[in-house]
Amino acid sequence: MGNPIDQNTFLARARSRFGDRYDYSAIVYKSFKTPIKIRCKEHPVRWISITPERHLVTTGGCKYCLRALRGQLPGE
Repeated sequence: MGNPIDQNTFLARARSRFGDRYDYSAIVYKSFKTPIKIRCKEHPVRWISITPERHLVTTGGCKYCLRALRGQLPGE
């Protein structure tokens, strides 16, 4: 197993990847695989419940940003 990822490491990686796109103020961090609450600053409709692990390996978790991204893909 790898080293456990703490909240500071997660936040550094998230901000490195997404910049200021997400609001991380409501995080209650327990582990890398326990869901947290974040909010997209561009689409602040509702809180997003996602694991830190999934947040870092996907487009972030905002379904509205994902729809916009899919609409920009070539061939659509």
